[in-house]
Amino acid sequence: SSNFLLPLFPSLSSTSFYTIQSREESAIKFVIWVRASRMVALRAGVCLAVMVMAFLQPCCESVVIPNAAMLEWSSYEMGAMISWNIDTMAGIQGCNVKMAALPEPKLFDSAASVDFEQWAKIMQATGIKYSVLTVKHGCGFTLWPYKTKNLRSLPTYNYTIQANAKFANRDLVAEYMAAMKKYGIKPGFYYSLGSNVYLGVAGGKASPAGTAPIPGQVIIDQETYYEVVYQQVTELLSTYQDIPEMWFDGGVPGDIRDRMIQAFATLAPNTVVFQGFGVTKNSVRWVGTETGHPKQDMWSTADGAGDPNVNGLDWFPAECDTPLQNGDSWFFNKDVGARSLTEMQSVYHDTVGNNCNLMLNYAPDPEGTVHYEQEYRELGDWVSICYPANHSRYIAHVAHPPVNSSKFELRFAKPSNIDRVILMEDQTGGECVVEHNVTVFQAGADVFTVSGKWIGHKRIVLLPNVAELVDRIVVSVGARQLCTPRLSLIAAAMCLF
Repeated sequence: SSNFLLPLFPSLSSTSFYTIQSREESAIKFVIWVRASRMVALRAGVCLAVMVMAFLQPCCESVVIPNAAMLEWSSYEMGAMISWNIDTMAGIQGCNVKMAALPEPKLFDSAASVDFEQWAKIMQATGIKYSVLTVKHGCGFTLWPYKTKNLRSLPTYNYTIQANAKFANRDLVAEYMAAMKKYGIKPGFYYSLGSNVYLGVAGGKASPAGTAPIPGQVIIDQETYYEVVYQQVTELLSTYQDIPEMWFDGGVPGDIRDRMIQAFATLAPNTVVFQGFGVTKNSVRWVGTETGHPKQDMWSTADGAGDPNVNGLDWFPAECDTPLQNGDSWFFNKDVGARSLTEMQSVYHDTVGNNCNLMLNYAPDPEGTVHYEQEYRELGDWVSICYPANHSRYIAHVAHPPVNSSKFELRFAKPSNIDRVILMEDQTGGECVVEHNVTVFQAGADVFTVSGKWIGHKRIVLLPNVAELVDRIVVSVGARQLCTPRLSLIAAAMCLF
């Protein structure tokens, strides 16, 4: 009997099972029964197909899909942190609430002839695709002409670039943005939420009432500080358009989070926010170190606490910030020198080659000149030779290779020596690869295999030694994946450094 189908297909109860009472009635009901049978078959087929798909991909429905803004951000790979503000003019690495006095705006006299295009040219040569300028660092000094609006305990905010007479009619932020765009670099901002020594704020907290101000300082209450932050951030977002990234050093304090959510949703829905977890879906995370050598997992997803997690339900990739100057110096320091090319090559492999955007620091001097031009250019030359954007210098490569039984293959036109393999995952459908093996073949026989976990936007696999006369590479991703893996690139290269 077919009565077991009645709960799934209730239409059968009135069309398929009955007692035939006459020849005419029999003929009519037979036609109805045939039509119903066809419907049963169709629905059963659909049901079977859904069951098969669920069996083949049981967990794909929970995979996080990144939006277009996040995919584009990952494609930039290298950004520039530009540490240049009143700290530079004072020759310090940052202000603090215990200092004797605030640096005076007059110190900016030395930068009257700043050439932002000099910055942009060097960054372009390095391979930089986007930048963030310290438009307000911890001292509280703003590089744009911010004006307070209706604040209860702060009638004016006088610690701005226009407090210097030489810049009374200039907007340094606008000048910076114009220069970056001219050379194909997307300009963004660094803004310190947690520190503003001009207002007596440290760690996101205003100074207690009755605190004696240091020379040049104004003491305000907590709510006024939140109003200042909200005004300044919204002014930046509304005045300067198409900001690729807002860099919030130290994250977003909980008490102002709701206002920041509203600001970005309304004014900059596509802007990526550094340490903006919970503020916008376009957020990226810190990796816990500024050395350029992160030790934590580099999944593109995170758990509810914002920590990297292969099963995370939020898209939250990493950004690795590091200085070129020695001694962890971010603002210009003429005495420390620059890190070597060998060291920066290692940084590149541990960041860009490990699914993390590299945010490389630039520290213009008090006159506004970027130093270490040769070191930046050498790094850029090396990247363009070893890892060309158009793949032209690779010994062999294949874009969007087909998958065959969880394996991807790269065949060489002729046997060649290689020392590294470059993998890129197509993340438009999410981060699918949980583990992978790269096997190198010579004359049809496998020589060795290098194993790893994530691939993400890019993974550079440095081979343990030079592999000679390689004719084929197989990348296997195994059965333990989050969804159907797709690679956008497999490439092999020989760089020796």
